Amino acid sequence: MIPPVFARLKRAASRVRWNVVWDTYDVFVRDVVPEDAAFEAPDGYRFDWGTAEEVLGFEAYHTELDATDRRHGAERLGLDHRLVVGRSDTGDAVFTMWVNPRNLNVPHFVKRRLGPHQVFIYKAYTSPDHRGRKLYQAGMRFVLADLAQRGLSQLVGYAAVTKTVSRAGLSRLAFRSAGTFKGYGYRRPFVVRTSRALVESFPEAVPRTGLDLT
Repeated sequence: MIPPVFARLKRAASRVRWNVVWDTYDVFVRDVVPEDAAFEAPDGYRFDWGTAEEVLGFEAYHTELDATDRRHGAERLGLDHRLVVGRSDTGDAVFTMWVNPRNLNVPHFVKRRLGPHQVFIYKAYTSPDHRGRKLYQAGMRFVLADLAQRGLSQLVGYAAVTKTVSRAGLSRLAFRSAGTFKGYGYRRPFVVRTSRALVESFPEAVPRTGLDLT
């Protein structure tokens, strides 16, 4: 049996380990090409744009959105963000990915202005029951098709260096790195460093306000 003092020390060490922020992210860009205008969803699924009313009724299991996240998500849709929804053949929302038309915004880390030709994808999530079916790639292709139809020319995304699945999906669609950012701290980053390449790619920093939903 572990003595109580050592058990407490072990729990304290575990809390510290899980709360330490020491993260590095890559920002990727993908130019739109004419072939992107054609989109086909994987068999058994369909993709469309979600509404604020729909977001408020999402199941947390399939979307990872709790009540607060759903409320904030509905607010973001009112601020011109968009939501990609992948649906199973039963009509359930089993994949979600958010689209920001104005800023490359990763809360607590970085917020920089997009160009008028760009959109930023973030918070992609696939239901545990539907993983391994390339819904993340399909979601990105859905957005690329929309950009092609609207005459926009670049999709922006990001992934932690440790997220091999996300990075693999980006790589398959020929995204290229536009720079990196790093954060260090406890619970949230106190120090954030952006690479010179990222600043050159997105030169305008944007101040944060309130809940920072934009």
